[in-house]
Amino acid sequence: MPRITYADRFATLLAKDYLSDRDRKFTESLFQYYQRKRALTPGRRRCFLQLEEHYAERPETDDAMDIRIRGLVTRMGENGTRWEKNFTHSLRTQVASGRSLSEKQIEILEKIESKYTDEELSKASEWASAWGETQKVEWAVLMRYYASTGYYRNLVLSWQLDQDAVPSLRDYTRITENKFARKILDGWRSDPVYAAGSMVSLRTSAKFAHRKVLTKGVGVVIKTNADEPKSACRGNKIYEVLPVGGVGTIMIEERYLKKARVK
Repeated sequence: MPRITYADRFATLLAKDYLSDRDRKFTESLFQYYQRKRALTPGRRRCFLQLEEHYAERPETDDAMDIRIRGLVTRMGENGTRWEKNFTHSLRTQVASGRSLSEKQIEILEKIESKYTDEELSKASEWASAWGETQKVEWAVLMRYYASTGYYRNLVLSWQLDQDAVPSLRDYTRITENKFARKILDGWRSDPVYAAGSMVSLRTSAKFAHRKVLTKGVGVVIKTNADEPKSACRGNKIYEVLPVGGVGTIMIEERYLKKARVK
């Protein structure tokens, strides 16, 4: 009968799927030490023996909870966020090791489950089919806005890597229902107060840079929605204006303009 080495015993212990994540990482560190040194120190040997004894028999587990979590993982599929996948994985290993979930863990589990019901998955499928050019353009407007603010970096990076990808309904709703995003979209979608060809002048709130270019204080609107809104506020639609007597245009937000009174 071949001699059973520590390497064999490590392999047997690590093959058990009911090791907790913490104990698995610790066991792997002990094994790495053993592979380098070909031996264990007395302290490490004692820890390894304790782990072997603790995991000698498969503990009694809550099979119903295990099935419940596995079902959620299946429903999530590729739609689950990284955090949700990591959280459900930690729950599975906890249940597999014979430990019960806390009330807080069950509460979070229920919140995740509510996002992946048949009804919600059906909505997500319909959302992907309904995605069109309007949503794509508006999503791009918001992603460029948030790229300038530093918020939602993961979503912005995903969009930058693939601008044709359809965001999840959850991400789209989370972003577009944000009060700042709503103001950006309101400015982009709203009808212009001043049509192309209108004569406009500056309000008293206009910036010095505007007054420096519109030396006569009056200009002609060349284009509306000339650029995407940069400020999450009212009157953020951007116009391209040609100063009277000027040769170059300037971009000005609607809130700095008013109808010009000219003879």
